[in-house]
Amino acid sequence: MKRSHKPISAERGAVAVEFALVAPILISLVLGIVEFSNFYNMQISVTQAAREGARTMAVKNDQALAKAAAKAGAPGIAPAGFNVSSANPTPFAFSTPACTAGATMKVIVTYQGQALTGLFGSSFKVKGEGAMQCGG
Repeated sequence: MKRSHKPISAERGAVAVEFALVAPILISLVLGIVEFSNFYNMQISVTQAAREGARTMAVKNDQALAKAAAKAGAPGIAPAGFNVSSANPTPFAFSTPACTAGATMKVIVTYQGQALTGLFGSSFKVKGEGAMQCGG
């Protein structure tokens, strides 16, 4: 019983077609993972910035220092995209203008981030919230 072997050149065409069918799916999957990782990193950084701003305001009761701490609290992202605000949309405002002992200082930080791949859009907004009891 003889086995027939196809020439290798015939199999090369099949491999090229299979690769052409699978490659876009694999590339999209990798780009999606990269974009999600970028978004998640920004989310963690913005949340940390809000915590740092709330902590500084609660301890030192100085809005200028709290704004600087919020920007410095996220070293992995550009400070130019930050908007530190309370519930109202005024930039760099906090839940209360000053901390009183026992009150809770809340800081909301929003960041307009740029997408790396553009697969899901060119930019996205990330929001982080931080709260700390004043005087503590």
